[in-house]
Amino acid sequence: MQYFVSKRGTSAINNMSRNASVLYASYINKDEFLHIPRTLHCHENCLELVLALSGSCIINIDGSAYTAEAGDIITYNNRIYHRECSEQSHDFSLYCIGMTGVQVSGLPGNCLSRKDASKIISTGSDFELFKMLFSRIYHLAQIDDVKQAELLENYLHVLLSEVVPRYSPDESYAFLPLEGKTSPAEQIRSWLSQHYKEKITLKDVADALALSQDYISHSFKNQFHYSPMQYVTTLRIGEAQIRLIETSDKIADIAMDVGFNNIGNFNRSFLDVVGVPPRKFRQIHSNTPEK
Repeated sequence: MQYFVSKRGTSAINNMSRNASVLYASYINKDEFLHIPRTLHCHENCLELVLALSGSCIINIDGSAYTAEAGDIITYNNRIYHRECSEQSHDFSLYCIGMTGVQVSGLPGNCLSRKDASKIISTGSDFELFKMLFSRIYHLAQIDDVKQAELLENYLHVLLSEVVPRYSPDESYAFLPLEGKTSPAEQIRSWLSQHYKEKITLKDVADALALSQDYISHSFKNQFHYSPMQYVTTLRIGEAQIRLIETSDKIADIAMDVGFNNIGNFNRSFLDVVGVPPRKFRQIHSNTPEK
């Protein structure tokens, strides 16, 4: 179950997180996780911290696969595409906290780690402490009461104060990309990530990048294990899932906005990827009725 937090006035905390606030908090048990998967997606102006409570799961973050186990914290930095692979999980359950306004010295906003840093850290002997912090934030997020606002933000501050040192950020460095040239497959993925909402074909990609269609298909699938247009579909479905959860927009409008040419194609693709129709997905994840 996911709870969104209404905007509430709070006092400043400190330089690192004085503007940080909780956007939403979720608890997903192993049954919910298996039956209602999320596809590849990212968030604007949002940092997500996930605490694995039980089991294990393959996590895809920015094109790379990681294994998360109970006691691990997974970091999804701002605008980084990610997906928990429910079909490659075992008894996996989690807490997820979405937040904004996080600023760590030397890093872009709403980021806790450099691009080349580990995306998963172990809580080790502090697992119970982190379970308590995530649990308190999750339960406070359900209470729409201004009196709870400062308590909620204080728990967030404590959580960030515990997590950030585990990444050991050096305040003297600037955020730098990985050294070396970007591979053609990564260039293709970057272009698709910017244009997936448009009516694009493989020919459009080839024309834009001055590469042959065969080369695009071959190099992309070799590196990421799915075709370029499958990647486009997963991005569209991921964006649609966010809109279905966070807005009351009409499903037909969402379908058009994320790049589908008709509602029928959208419904079929959504069912193929997620396992339930869009309307059912909205009913499960959101209390917001359609406009």
